[in-house]
Amino acid sequence: MKKERKSIFESKLLSSKIKSTNVKLFPEAFLGYFGGPFFALIPNAIMNTFLTQYWKNVLGLESWASVFLWLMPLLSSILIVVGNLLVGKLMEGKPKKAGKARPLIFLSVPLIAIALVAIFLAPYPYTGTVLNDNVTMWTLIITAVGYNLFYAFAWPMYYTSHSSMVSLSTRNGNQRGLLATLCNAAQVGAAGIAGMAGGYLTTLFQLVPSEKDERYWINKVIEDGKVISYDIDQEALLNARQGANGRWMIVLIILVSVLLLGCLLEYFFTRERVTEEKVAELEANSNADDKKEVKKVSMLDQIKVCVHDKNWWLIIIFFLVYQLGGMLKNNGQNFYSEAWTGNLNMSSTIGIAGAIPTALGMLAIWPIANKFGKANSIKIGAVFAAVFGLVGFIPLFVPSLLNGTADTIAGPINGIAIGGFVTKALGTVPAMYISLALLADVLDHQEAVYGIRTDGFTMAVYGSIMIAMTGIANAIILGVSSSFAPTDLVGPRIAMTALFFGGEVLAYLAIALMFIFLKVEKYSKFDQEILRNRQKEACLAQGIEYIDPETKAKQEALQQEKEAEEAFVNKLKVKCAKKHLDFEAELAKHNKQVEEKKAKQLAKENAIKAKEEARLAKLTPEAKAKLEAKEAALRAEYEEMLRKASKLAK
Repeated sequence: MKKERKSIFESKLLSSKIKSTNVKLFPEAFLGYFGGPFFALIPNAIMNTFLTQYWKNVLGLESWASVFLWLMPLLSSILIVVGNLLVGKLMEGKPKKAGKARPLIFLSVPLIAIALVAIFLAPYPYTGTVLNDNVTMWTLIITAVGYNLFYAFAWPMYYTSHSSMVSLSTRNGNQRGLLATLCNAAQVGAAGIAGMAGGYLTTLFQLVPSEKDERYWINKVIEDGKVISYDIDQEALLNARQGANGRWMIVLIILVSVLLLGCLLEYFFTRERVTEEKVAELEANSNADDKKEVKKVSMLDQIKVCVHDKNWWLIIIFFLVYQLGGMLKNNGQNFYSEAWTGNLNMSSTIGIAGAIPTALGMLAIWPIANKFGKANSIKIGAVFAAVFGLVGFIPLFVPSLLNGTADTIAGPINGIAIGGFVTKALGTVPAMYISLALLADVLDHQEAVYGIRTDGFTMAVYGSIMIAMTGIANAIILGVSSSFAPTDLVGPRIAMTALFFGGEVLAYLAIALMFIFLKVEKYSKFDQEILRNRQKEACLAQGIEYIDPETKAKQEALQQEKEAEEAFVNKLKVKCAKKHLDFEAELAKHNKQVEEKKAKQLAKENAIKAKEEARLAKLTPEAKAKLEAKEAALRAEYEEMLRKASKLAK
């Protein structure tokens, strides 16, 4: 039989640096799921936050191509969906030990770099203060090509694959929860860097010269602190824009460098253990005497499962609503700042203040989610976010703020905006950090109930939503922004407040209602039982010893502990010989410390066990009966679900 050719990604040079079967905080979790994605996501965060500002305030598209400005990203959403589905299809090829998502992360780097270059290749459309008709068409064509190359093809190659890594990394719920938190923290952090530093830097280096900036106003008429009218110094504004266009090429070089670092870290310090299970199963089957026919899971099979799964629809609609609200906030933040103050400084101030609750929330969210459940935590947080988001509307009801000049209203506006943003951000924390772990629960549930995983189709849909909502949000923001005259002061302030604060208020109200019906977590125990039983049966059928994941993790931990201890003893011998110390005495001291540490850990485990036993002992016979009845009813409900799923398979 012809030996299958080994993938280049399984070569020594390109193989994963993670060898442990157990997820560890360093290097895998920290570098592969936080550090790598953090750097890799920064270019996209910059694009999401400032690309529309580049179009509007550098190329000046709002003044001479306003329809193109909102229609192009809206229509491009169709190509974005197609691009993500193609990536999903690529992921569903024959599984390899290197994984089905990791290789695509590696391959995405040159594509994204080319796309970023294309975005900034559009020629500047002005000659002096005159619009050059011979250039404008090329400006629009190259802008559209660069945008679609990035968002519809290059970025889906990375983002859909990256988003799959949490569910493919491990089946251990606690470890997967950690990875989901770090993965989402990386995304929040990248967006935060763009929001926090971006506003100050774009103002400092004049990257987005705005008509709302009072330095370009002439012939101002002010009465009682209110701006009545003004004109724009077009020559000064256009000269500033032409200079900014060149400075964006420096930004491009920085973005490509950061992208390369991030993708390489994520590629080398991650591992797809769930994919490896499938590879091992296929290899064992190919070596068995009685080979079983292995049916390939097609995209159509996956779609069939997803369409019939209520939990899948709820989690997907959640991401759609969540991302649209989030993009209206993130991408509208600069427009909100520009409308009220004429520059983007307030945007950075808001971003810095908002980073505090989201950073603290990352530390607190998993204990809360473990106690109340992931879906319940998101639901409660959504109500909180919707209520406190209304704080941001206060300036619309204060005439002196709504009509005031930027220098007179800067203090109050910054205070209200920060107060509303920070309190709202506290409620958004659960959705930010644990939604991917909840999606992984849905994928495991589908695998248990329907017998197949739908990673390819599901993550393609997820990626389509997370990327396409950027374009749709930008289309809404730009469409609204371009509907006002350049000298209209009040209209943009009302509209951008409605988008910046109102978008998320409505989104989180919808999420709170939807999550009343999302109950996938209550089946997790049964899902894991079925998945383990299937693995055990497959091992027994092939004459292989089955070791459950917990036992395997403990065995590996013991082996690593033994190796570490041997290495320490060897180093201690060298140290004692060099410093003329008593080796036996030093070793005895070390062994005592090790035993004390083990005793503390054992005492801690026994205390937790005793606490649980005490809790159960306190239950009355009636309460125990009630719990048993509830468990039996839930199992019956689950078995009915399995029965219906078996009919679907037929």
